[in-house]
Amino acid sequence: MDAILPISRYGGCTMKITKEMTVYKVVSEYPHLKEIFIESGFKSITDPIKFNTVAKVISLENACRMKDVDPAAFLEKLNNAVGGGYDKSAEMERHIDIDKSRADKIAAIVHKFFDGADKTLLQKKYDTIAPVTAAEFAYAEQLISDAGVPDSKFENEIGGIISLFRSSLESSAIPVLPAGHPVSTYIRENAEILKLTAEVRKELETITPDRENLLRLYKKLKDVNLHFIRKETQLFPYLEKKGFDKPTTVMWSLHDRIRKGIKDSITALEHGRLDEFLKIQESLPEEIDGMTFKEEKILFPTALMMLSEDEWKLIRSNEKELDYCLIGQPEEWGGSIQAAGTDLNGFVNLGEGILSFEQLNAVFSHLPFDISFVDENDRVKFYNAAPNRIFPRSPDVIGREVKYCHPPKSVATVMEILDSFRNGGKDKAEFWLTLHGRFLHIRYFAVRNAGGGYMGTLEVMQDATEVRQLEGSRTLLSWE
Repeated sequence: MDAILPISRYGGCTMKITKEMTVYKVVSEYPHLKEIFIESGFKSITDPIKFNTVAKVISLENACRMKDVDPAAFLEKLNNAVGGGYDKSAEMERHIDIDKSRADKIAAIVHKFFDGADKTLLQKKYDTIAPVTAAEFAYAEQLISDAGVPDSKFENEIGGIISLFRSSLESSAIPVLPAGHPVSTYIRENAEILKLTAEVRKELETITPDRENLLRLYKKLKDVNLHFIRKETQLFPYLEKKGFDKPTTVMWSLHDRIRKGIKDSITALEHGRLDEFLKIQESLPEEIDGMTFKEEKILFPTALMMLSEDEWKLIRSNEKELDYCLIGQPEEWGGSIQAAGTDLNGFVNLGEGILSFEQLNAVFSHLPFDISFVDENDRVKFYNAAPNRIFPRSPDVIGREVKYCHPPKSVATVMEILDSFRNGGKDKAEFWLTLHGRFLHIRYFAVRNAGGGYMGTLEVMQDATEVRQLEGSRTLLSWE
């Protein structure tokens, strides 16, 4: 029988999901796993009567047999979705200077908040430990996550939690940083973002808001996406390596909510649907401003404590791959960082030919599509620097767990593909969609060695808009 790891509400390991557990127990402990059950064919889980009767007595192993689902692969998918029992807070503790006993008390307050405890009582408990530092709050958040609280809880309740601790967090200060430092750049962008949300509020307060002015403002605010992308592809990977993955699993979901709100606001304004637009404004400006607060009062102070100056220099060096939000090119900072590599005068024997490293890099960078390779341990090992990449990439993604490279809502699908490739059930998966008027074709291929052993997954993403429009034939040279 598989062992069950000890459960700790405020630290230690999460519960390991085993085949003997009932469906009811697993979904009750981790409600966010319901989507994985549904995607895997267990659609009856949405029936309240069956969930509160049959699900209480049927084990995961027997449920998988009934649906002809591989139990081992399904268990792996479920455990991946809850962190696999890895105690990230223990790793995080190595990189920050805090009083762990205080963090435990903060975690206890947050957990009671999730359980619906009286706010007045919680305020009194908070008063006994105030002030709370940004690092203490961030570490407590990771502790609760390690105890098995689903990310959806944080995502939906983060506003109330921050409100409870706000008096302490407001006093959290970022030291004066040199111009060009990544955090300095983020703060400059936030200042511009806050100016725009202030203009939006001012316009909304008028008797008859100017639709064209609001549309202009939201088209500018669309650049918030550039700010988010740099966090997701540069800052988050460094924090993940040090045990702090809440920015990736929770903040990224909040990014997506804001992105959607801005997109929907623009669409409503363009089509003259003012009532729909005003409904969105009941929360969107506050959500955008709230994100700048979370960054400057929790995320950035904690990140400055956890990352070394050399790591910040690498982040700054890799910013050349990405764009900035509402500001121009920042000042140079950190000097030139020489990435470790192999002598470019060397050659690679590819079996069907020999290329120099320079030639090989040039070939990859000129491919008319984007490729990425994830190894057998689900870590990103390579991507090509193709011109006009569909989705931005930063060198900081190398070595990152692939589940952190996708929005949280997509992770279950990505892991299902990798698990199917790993166990030999499938060799290819493909998707297509239209994004910003472009037709995108996305394919995943299992990469295997000569003996059929799984080596990893290759992702190929192509903008097929023009290819899709081709008709007839062209057999003569044309430079059109």
